[in-house]
Amino acid sequence: MNHFVSMLKFATTIAGLRLLLAYLDPGSGSLIVQLLIAAVVGILATFRFWKSRLLSLFGIRQETNEEDSDNNANEN
Repeated sequence: MNHFVSMLKFATTIAGLRLLLAYLDPGSGSLIVQLLIAAVVGILATFRFWKSRLLSLFGIRQETNEEDSDNNANEN
């Protein structure tokens, strides 16, 4: 219980701060944009990877090999 009270005091202290002194130079803005873009692309790539694995696991879609698609393209 004592731990909970101390955490509650800490949270109210942090929430009660009105003045935050921070400096953001122009490079910080571009870094934030890059981080956001990287996070979105990473999430989309992970989703695509797991989606294809789950679909092939349940037999909805067959796994394709790159060699098979290359051979089919060369035959045409």
